[in-house]
Amino acid sequence: MNRKDFFRKGLAKAFSVMEEGVNEISETWKSSVGEVSKAEPEKVAPKKTQIKVPKPKIVKSKFKGFRNLQFPPGADAKGKRFFSKCTACSDCIYACPYSVLFPVPDDKTGKHFPRMDVNLNACMLCKDYPCISACETGALLPYKKNESPKFGKAKGFFQHCINSRTGEKTCETCAITCPIPNVVRFKGNKPSFSQDCVGCGLCVSSCPTFPKAIQVQ
Repeated sequence: MNRKDFFRKGLAKAFSVMEEGVNEISETWKSSVGEVSKAEPEKVAPKKTQIKVPKPKIVKSKFKGFRNLQFPPGADAKGKRFFSKCTACSDCIYACPYSVLFPVPDDKTGKHFPRMDVNLNACMLCKDYPCISACETGALLPYKKNESPKFGKAKGFFQHCINSRTGEKTCETCAITCPIPNVVRFKGNKPSFSQDCVGCGLCVSSCPTFPKAIQVQ
């Protein structure tokens, strides 16, 4: 046997052995993969569910901060003369010693007219009415003899009153602070307000309850 034939037979035998080994490894790998696939089925990723978030409802509401304003002392009841004469100079605002008046913007004219809210800050019913004296345009006129201003009328909300809780006439603050005689009267332990009420708001400011048991309307 020459050298070439020797090497050819040797290589053929070596390749044959390698082929058998590869086939054995291949069969072993296939069987192991098959067993794993049977024992542990392929996990399918769950589908992602989209959560629909409802859009918030936007409720548009008008500003109600100036819904219970009164005209300054000396103004006419409906304010027709007041708005025609007032120049928005703010002299009456500066003249008020109790800071009851404050400027309120008017969308139509762009001016800031003096107004007040007696449920927030009561009018003290000054004898000389410095706010009227400070007005030089005639928007605020002096009261006649025995004439009183009229800002509204006090209304009681007895469910908030201290007396409704105690069942007795425990509190009489509204009657004590009222500057006009016999406006506040009691029916048992319940306060009521007569037509002589001018709506100055002193009873509201002195009421010790919260929410207030009185409001000028």
